[in-house]
Amino acid sequence: MSDRSPMRLLLSQTAIYGLGIMLNRSVGFILLPVYTGWFAPSELGMFMLVQSLSVFLGFVYMLGMETAFMKKFIDAKSESEKANVYSSSIIFLLISSIAFSGILYLSASTVSDMLGLEDHSRGVFLVKVMSAVMIADTVYRIPMLYFRAQLKARTYSILNLLSFAVNVSMNILLIAVMKLGVEAIFYSYIVSVAVVIIPALFMTRRFLRLRIDIRKTAELLSYGFKFIFIGVFILVIDVSDRFFLQHFYDESIVGIYSANYRLASVMGLVISAFRFAWTPFFLSLDNENEAKNMMPEVVSKFVIIGCAMMLAFGLLTDLLAPVSVFGLSFLNERYLSGIGIVPVVILSYFFSGLYAVFNAAPFITENTRSLLLISGIGFAVNILLNFVLIPPMGMMGAAAATLLTYIAMSAMIISYSQKISRIRLDRSRLAYTAIACLAMFLAGYFGVNRSGLALPFKLGIDLAIISLFVMLAAKTGAFRRQQV
Repeated sequence: MSDRSPMRLLLSQTAIYGLGIMLNRSVGFILLPVYTGWFAPSELGMFMLVQSLSVFLGFVYMLGMETAFMKKFIDAKSESEKANVYSSSIIFLLISSIAFSGILYLSASTVSDMLGLEDHSRGVFLVKVMSAVMIADTVYRIPMLYFRAQLKARTYSILNLLSFAVNVSMNILLIAVMKLGVEAIFYSYIVSVAVVIIPALFMTRRFLRLRIDIRKTAELLSYGFKFIFIGVFILVIDVSDRFFLQHFYDESIVGIYSANYRLASVMGLVISAFRFAWTPFFLSLDNENEAKNMMPEVVSKFVIIGCAMMLAFGLLTDLLAPVSVFGLSFLNERYLSGIGIVPVVILSYFFSGLYAVFNAAPFITENTRSLLLISGIGFAVNILLNFVLIPPMGMMGAAAATLLTYIAMSAMIISYSQKISRIRLDRSRLAYTAIACLAMFLAGYFGVNRSGLALPFKLGIDLAIISLFVMLAAKTGAFRRQQV
């Protein structure tokens, strides 16, 4: 570690990753006015189901190599060993993804039937396009993982900026100008990945060899095998609600739910930024004691910053999403019936981040089987909750199922972490922070936002509530102005 404060390094890495991730992953959020303005809920719902399948298949395509690559590349002692890890990962995944996509393309009709898509022929076409997306997405991930493993957050963010610019431009061109259907979203992503992967491969050429090390590949697959299941379990928790909504309702409800879910994804982008910085950060710590000593401060910062973000996104999104500017709003009126799920989804993202903080302990102690067990239990809980809550509660039941699942998983991982490595947390401060956040949110959401005040007054009061929370957090000594 450098002389720089470890916590300061983590926060700065999170901020830099946040820029890149927010730009790249916020495409769906930024273009929500375009998607909800041009596409009917049923059409957007069909795309969201296919896209959810693509995210699920992403874990299968990667074969657990993401975590394995990060671990083995960081642990490699020499440049030649790092080159073996890097080259073997790219070449193997290129070959395997082409094989998987060939199977997916040929079975597109069966996949469309399995998804229960109402427009079968349209569904077959989207699945075939998705098969090409999967190849590009899989190969693209390894160079980007390299920049994370090397803690090159700025390079990572610059490449994401390039991807973002191309992706947004292509979406607007293909949808608003050329009037293509929802497949334009996939086309735009393929182009953005193709533009980025060329400079990424050039910048990583010192580790790129045109050969594959079979022994190293087998080692990577062996280490990453369990992470396929962990990834699939987490993914099912995140996206299965769409398929349950389709089963119990229809694709229009899926479209409305998914559009509102994307409003809440701003919180998800912040959590993703933290996770992208946190994983390579704790893996690079010198020893278990260093990680243990840092955990109380990491947890404290995460809870306080997370609560501030929840207040901001929960209160302001509720007010601003329906506002129309030049005839466009974040949510077209056809989608507003689902806006009540936004605070619940935001809270789900918070607990998923808390789960990510504490899953450092199993990695550091080389006991990642516990993650498999906890994610497996979370998977079972989520499926049960979807069955129980969605039929009577609809979209709110789907959002609540995800929230309750992540609360349960967070409780399990915290309990496990405390057993294997006792962490001295400032529980009273954390409890006061959570209570203050909840009280202020309820006052703002139900008291201010549901009042008869004009929009500017509501915004002003909400901003005052958020500022008050930040000032109270600063008074407790949870952070200093210099850190901000």
